[in-house]
Amino acid sequence: MEKWAAQELQYADLGDTRRKKRLISIVENLASQPSTSVPQASGNLAAASATYEFWNSPYFHPSDIIAAQAKSTVERIKEHPIVLAVQDTTSLDFTTQKAKKGMGYLDCKTSFGLKVHTTLGVSPQGIPLGLINQYVWAREEKNLGIAKQRKKRETQEKESQRWLDSVSETQQQIPEEIQVVTIGDCEADIFDLFAQSRSPNSHLLIRGTHNRKVNYLEDKEKSGHPETKYLHQSIREIKACGSLDVQVKRNPNHEARLAKLTVRFASFEIQVP
Repeated sequence: MEKWAAQELQYADLGDTRRKKRLISIVENLASQPSTSVPQASGNLAAASATYEFWNSPYFHPSDIIAAQAKSTVERIKEHPIVLAVQDTTSLDFTTQKAKKGMGYLDCKTSFGLKVHTTLGVSPQGIPLGLINQYVWAREEKNLGIAKQRKKRETQEKESQRWLDSVSETQQQIPEEIQVVTIGDCEADIFDLFAQSRSPNSHLLIRGTHNRKVNYLEDKEKSGHPETKYLHQSIREIKACGSLDVQVKRNPNHEARLAKLTVRFASFEIQVP
């Protein structure tokens, strides 16, 4: 574990070599006992106190640590011609820990914690390569309820902007000779994300949710005047080219089952909403 932590954080620059050594020591302790508390993982009171002092240090920012780890991730990514950049947002719920400072609301005004948007590098074979970038923020209480007005607000004013920022940052981090495919769930079905300028090696694979107006490019090539249709209808009209069987895990609403997915593909031009 010690060798791994030192190698993973080799690019850390916290302004003092002693801080870097402390960081490596903390990561070693917590990674070796991830289910224990800080005092338990630290081994003694002095080491635990040093950990808390380190976290409260004004001499560096948490983003400095993330940036160091991301550099190690990029070094591993260089060994692959294609990399998947998987984005997702999650919540860290600290509602029961009332003493914590700097928390924001989560799903309602009575739940508190932090929001985290992460881009994880993964090989096409499913091997995790490490963190590419990450955003952590606390929602301000004054913004509670504004999600209902989301259609009236610009993307840069919403949390949706994290998807665009993550793609931009990923493009800056990944060498241009490597093909990077950003993968996102329904939250990433954002027109501004599709319209955003991307480098030639940057691609998107998004789970669509909006039934957008589209032009079928094959019609445009034939007649020069493509017929405007809706995305869902257009996809259903395309001849299937294959199928996949996917094992769906059990959840509170459904039993475990085998789902058959039909594969269709075509090129569409998405109209501006």
